[in-house]
Amino acid sequence: MPKGKGTYGSKRGRPKKETIVLKKSKGAKEDGKITFKEGTLRRQLKLKSGEKFTKKELAGLKKKEIGTKFMFRGKEFKMTKLMKQRISLGLTLMKF
Repeated sequence: MPKGKGTYGSKRGRPKKETIVLKKSKGAKEDGKITFKEGTLRRQLKLKSGEKFTKKELAGLKKKEIGTKFMFRGKEFKMTKLMKQRISLGLTLMKF
């Protein structure tokens, strides 16, 4: 597709990256940084942009083993290592 036509080369569909700076802990040489893309777990679980998670839902998903199939809001998914990491990060960020 040529440039300027359609969404080819467009950045509109991509999630923006966010960086969180963690405070320096005892014995650490420098502050830690975590970079992640906004809305990736929501997109992976096929939720609409206005829908939100609850801590209870994410805690239930975190207990699933990698490789098992599960139902979430009427849709079937397979737990992957990346999904489990995103769920863990989501729960951590919900604590703040």
